[in-house]
Amino acid sequence: MRATYLDNLRGVAVYWMILFHFCYDMRVVGLTDWNFSSGFWFAFPRIIAFTFLFCVGLSLNFSHRPHVRWKALGMRSLKIGGAAAIVSLSTYLAFPEQWIYFGTLHCICLGSVLGALVVNHRRFALFLLILILFTQYVLDFDISYISSVLKRPSMDFIPIYPWFWAILSGMLIGPYLSKIKALENMPEISWLSTPGRHSLKIYLLHQPLIYGLLWGVKSLL
Repeated sequence: MRATYLDNLRGVAVYWMILFHFCYDMRVVGLTDWNFSSGFWFAFPRIIAFTFLFCVGLSLNFSHRPHVRWKALGMRSLKIGGAAAIVSLSTYLAFPEQWIYFGTLHCICLGSVLGALVVNHRRFALFLLILILFTQYVLDFDISYISSVLKRPSMDFIPIYPWFWAILSGMLIGPYLSKIKALENMPEISWLSTPGRHSLKIYLLHQPLIYGLLWGVKSLL
């Protein structure tokens, strides 16, 4: 049984993702000169990434409680890991100066496995969440130095630390959301739930289609 509200929320993230990449690709092909390094355009993709990772945490509650289904997790990890490898290879060939070596899919793949290890140990998961938030946002301990060491700015850099906190949040909040009648009885909204159920396919296909369309438009101008 699927959680309708989870499919709907993931569908919202899919639409946000398409909108952001459409605008970002307009700048890449030279149709706009919008600044994506600050303000709304800096925050928006991070909200999208958080939403996808939060949904990962929510789904772990449905799939791996009270026991982790390791075979299903392994198959899903192979699928997402393969998709992440495709993203890395394709961006390395197309944009070698800023290819995606650890983006959203990479974080989802590793975070799903790590999340499965603690989904049935909720006190430890809460401890990890507090620890990550404290070290990142109070002690200001960041791993941005990794980018400088690799000397590889990336189009999409979503490291497992600190972003694992988003997965942990979904994992810990999920059981309480499922008890809310309005969410439990939420009707399926097909234009949200359908892309929500096929988010990985859309993730892989939408960028080449958008970029190709905008490149074609640019070549005609």
